[in-house]
Amino acid sequence: MPLSIDEISAIREILGREPTKVEAYMFEAQWSEHCSYKSSKHYLRLLPTKGKDVIIGPGRDAPAVKVFNNYAVVFKIESHNHPSAVDPYNGASTGVGGIVRDILTLGAKPIALLDLLFLGEPNDSYANWLIRGVVKGISDYGNRIGVPVVAGMTWFDKSYNTYPLVNVACVGVVELSKLLNNTPKAGDLIVIVGNSTGRDGVLGSSFASKPLEDDSNNIAAVQVGNPLIEKLLIDALNDAVSKGCVKYIKDLGGGGLTTAVSEITAEYELGAVVELNSLHVREDDMRPEEIIVSESQERMLIVTSKEQLQGLISVLEMYDLQYSVIGYLDSSKVIRIYYRGELVAEVPSSELARPQIKLWDVEVPEEHSSLSKELSVPKVTNFKDALLKLISSPNVASKEWVYSQYDYEVGVRTVVKPGYGDAAVLRLIEVDTYSGIAVKGDGNPRYTSIDPFRGAANAVGECFRNLVSVGSTPIAIVDELNAGNPEKPEKYWYFTQMVKGVSWMAQELNIPVVGGKVSFYNEDLSNATEVKPVTTIVGVGVINDIRKSQTLNLKHVGNYVLVVGVTYPELGGGELLYRYFSIEAGEVPLPRPSTELLNGSYVRRLIDFGYAASVHDVSLGGIAVALTEMCIKGRKGVYVDLKNVPERGCELQDLLFSETQGRYVVEVRREVLNKALEVAHDLGVHVGVLGVVSSGDILFRYSNVDVLEADVDELHEAYENALSKSIEG
Repeated sequence: MPLSIDEISAIREILGREPTKVEAYMFEAQWSEHCSYKSSKHYLRLLPTKGKDVIIGPGRDAPAVKVFNNYAVVFKIESHNHPSAVDPYNGASTGVGGIVRDILTLGAKPIALLDLLFLGEPNDSYANWLIRGVVKGISDYGNRIGVPVVAGMTWFDKSYNTYPLVNVACVGVVELSKLLNNTPKAGDLIVIVGNSTGRDGVLGSSFASKPLEDDSNNIAAVQVGNPLIEKLLIDALNDAVSKGCVKYIKDLGGGGLTTAVSEITAEYELGAVVELNSLHVREDDMRPEEIIVSESQERMLIVTSKEQLQGLISVLEMYDLQYSVIGYLDSSKVIRIYYRGELVAEVPSSELARPQIKLWDVEVPEEHSSLSKELSVPKVTNFKDALLKLISSPNVASKEWVYSQYDYEVGVRTVVKPGYGDAAVLRLIEVDTYSGIAVKGDGNPRYTSIDPFRGAANAVGECFRNLVSVGSTPIAIVDELNAGNPEKPEKYWYFTQMVKGVSWMAQELNIPVVGGKVSFYNEDLSNATEVKPVTTIVGVGVINDIRKSQTLNLKHVGNYVLVVGVTYPELGGGELLYRYFSIEAGEVPLPRPSTELLNGSYVRRLIDFGYAASVHDVSLGGIAVALTEMCIKGRKGVYVDLKNVPERGCELQDLLFSETQGRYVVEVRREVLNKALEVAHDLGVHVGVLGVVSSGDILFRYSNVDVLEADVDELHEAYENALSKSIEG
């Protein structure tokens, strides 16, 4: 068991005796890192979690934030890293199923999915198999339950060749009056609904709380999903909540029945009596210790009163869903588990739910100082060649091979579709015709592996800019912290720095971190592989009028192109160094929260006033790549004078490829240029008029000299087809 000697001693002390086999399994599941957060909880307290729109913050299966006065958006992020490394199809698909069920626990209707995938090199045969399995698993599950995958990100790196990171998020919406936020009470009944309980995923939480090893038994810890049952659960639970026959819902995810029961009883100072024989199971010979920690998918725990039970049963039977009334809550603060009439476990609920916090030693790794030091950057000799290399990089090139496999328009909510905006825009038809939200996810493992504090902070800033770019006001984020073995001081350091980076940036941007997930032990011992750590951020913004939402494709010849923000010589850790010079080091761009706020406010005003025709944030590959993407998507050219870029200490290649944070490229309608510049002057924002949209090629000039000229069709071919060619071969 992945329990320490000290923890086993603590269990004996809690019980005053040796644990039974069932109790041992329960403690192993609940005290696993995956379920208990014992190695991360101390640092997670640093995160700013409160805000005027926050209704439910960290602690529940999903958080909720208020939008448009009478509604709430419920959203959550999760990881399914270990399972996806063993069985990419089922690992990824059950990750989708689990995150959707988290949204259902608050009575919300799931309306969108996001995938944040960190995958190996497409030309590596094993990595290619993992890539195909992960994407197909997400696609099949999301398409079959009718929840569109509308946004996300995909990053390719050799450190993920045998061990991908699969982060998924789900967004739901619910009317405030129907938000499920009741308090369970003694006498309430415990009902398990959905799929039957089997041996798939037994102690999956324990499996995810240790390094991955070359062990054929790992496959038994991976659950197998059934999206058809999930679809029934979505409809049935939404129906049951609307009819008022449910008090509380929990997903039977990590830790299974053990975690669900222990967390409810501990949170509300209750006890429980559970009869395992009453549960519908898949195999008659299942042992009680297997039943109590099984992580079979598509199962939910519902708390309902005796008076509400018949109404709940009527709904479940109408949807032909299996269910079992397995016990009840009481005031004893003790969980009692029975099997065939025998008491097999008797555990204090609060002690089971809350193991001791672990603080591991922290040590700055030796490689950090060498990776993050300032570099003497080589000179680019051919700017067109560099641009072509960048836009055909799998981290920059079109991800259509991925998102074309998703039905991102199901539900007719998707206003800004994948590939055409920095974030997805969704219509909230529940509110009115034109209200909407924007959703996006971001992360940069290269930044994080070099400087975890800056890398994490920049992920928050990148998400903030993406939400702003489509015309929304960011209101909340959730974070997923993917790190290595916390028992290794130098790996734990990465985690602590990532938390501090998210905390600082979120606080400075005044955007609450309302929930999230920590994933440790991301390494593959069978291949001696330790993957790059990464912080992924998913954010939500509100849009009062989706008709003003912005895309990134250039619209009209003759419009002006502005760059918003000052450019600094910040190529460290960037795409140019890696793709053109094979250098993965340097000082990561400095996070600039005050600049993010000021420039973001300016861009939102341009959008609100109707001055902007297209908007794109500047990230990987700098201004050159951002403008090229806008040209490719709009099938337009652009004439640019780089002398007009507001800058500090930059050389020519910095102006083109620096990844300085907080910047945007904005296409402004020709007739309102002076008004746009007046707004910038009033706010004190640094803006440069780069040039104009043309019908021809892309042309960058500097001091009256042409420094980069490229045919848009040639760039389009490289950008749109590079990833599919590398994957399909």
